[in-house]
Amino acid sequence: MARARAGRGAATARGTLGCCAVSSAPEPWLCAYGENAWQSPARLVHDETDDPLAIGRFALLEGSAPSYNNLVELDRQLQTLTHVAAAFDLVGNGVPALAVGSKHGNACGASAADTPVAATELMLTGDARAIFGGCVMLGFAVDEQVADALLNHASEVRRLLDTIAAASFTEPAIELLARKQGKCRVLANPALASLNHGSLDTAPRQRPVRGGTLEQPNYSFTLNLSDPAVQRFGTLTEAQERDLLLAWAVGSTSNSNTVTLVRDGQLLGNGVGQQDRVGGCALAVTRAHDAGHEIGGAVAYSDSFFPFPDAPRVLIDAGVSAIFCTTGSVRDELVLQTMLDAGVAVAQLPDREARGFFGH
Repeated sequence: MARARAGRGAATARGTLGCCAVSSAPEPWLCAYGENAWQSPARLVHDETDDPLAIGRFALLEGSAPSYNNLVELDRQLQTLTHVAAAFDLVGNGVPALAVGSKHGNACGASAADTPVAATELMLTGDARAIFGGCVMLGFAVDEQVADALLNHASEVRRLLDTIAAASFTEPAIELLARKQGKCRVLANPALASLNHGSLDTAPRQRPVRGGTLEQPNYSFTLNLSDPAVQRFGTLTEAQERDLLLAWAVGSTSNSNTVTLVRDGQLLGNGVGQQDRVGGCALAVTRAHDAGHEIGGAVAYSDSFFPFPDAPRVLIDAGVSAIFCTTGSVRDELVLQTMLDAGVAVAQLPDREARGFFGH
C-alpha cells in the first residue's frame, strides 16, 4: 500500500490513492506481517468497483501496511458504521457524529453524538480497557483535539491504537497519532464524512469454505421504528428510540448471538458470540458493569427472539428500560408479558424480517 502524506492543513485521501485506486487491472495490496505467523504472505485483491467505501479507496497516511486482520477489522467496522448512519438517516434529522471502536471484529465502543469530540470520548469510555490496542473508525475529520482525545481521554497512559480510519486528518493530528515503527495505521477516506442510507454495502457477501465459496445477499436491513409494521408496547421516548437504533446497528453487525446495551448515545456492553440468549444478556451486563457503567435506563437489542423469559429477566434485573427483539418463539406471549409486567417498553418485528445474525 502506498503511503500518502499531504502538506500543511488537511491531509485527505483525495488525489492520494496511488496503488489504492481501483483501475481496470488493480494491483493486489501486500499485507504486513500477520498477527499469526501462518498469515504471511497475505494480500488484498481488488474488485473492479465504483464503491467509494471499498477498502481500496482508503489511503494510508501514516504507519506500516495494514495486516490481513487489520483489513478484516476495517470491513467489519464499515458494516457497523454504515448501518448506524443508515438508521439515523431514515429518521430524517441528519446523521450525527458517529464513532466505532472494535476488537476482533466486534464493537467494544460506539457512539452517536452532537460533536466529533463528544462522539470520540463516548466511544472510548464505552470500554476503556477493551479499546486499548484496538481499531477505530470515525465518520468525521480528525483534528488535534480529536487526536488528543483518542490518545489521552480517560486514560492514565497514552492509549495505543492499531488502526484509525476517518474522513480526513490534519497534519498535526497525524503527527500526534504516529507510533514508533509505524504501529498505528492512519487511514483516510472522505466518503466517511457523508454516510447515509445509500452507504450500505449491497454487494453479495462471499466466504471461502473447503472446496468452494459460499455466497449470500448482503445484510442491508435497516431498523425503522416509525415503520407501521413495528409492534410497540409501552411508550418509547425519543432518546430511547435513538439509543435502540445504535444498539441495533452494533448488535446486528456483531458475531451472533448478540445482546447489546446502549444509553445516551453510548455503547455500554456488547454481549457477542454467545451460544444461548441468557449468556448474551449476562455478558452484555457484565461488560457494562466491568466498564464502570450504570445500566439503569439503558435500552437493549437482541439479534433474535427470546425463547424463554429467563433472558429478558437478566436485562430487567439490571435496570434496562426498553428492549427491541424479534418474534418467532412459541412462548412469545409469555416473554412479552414478562417484559411488560416489569414496566419495560418493547418494540418488535418478526424474526423473518429483522433477525440480525451477521458474524457467523
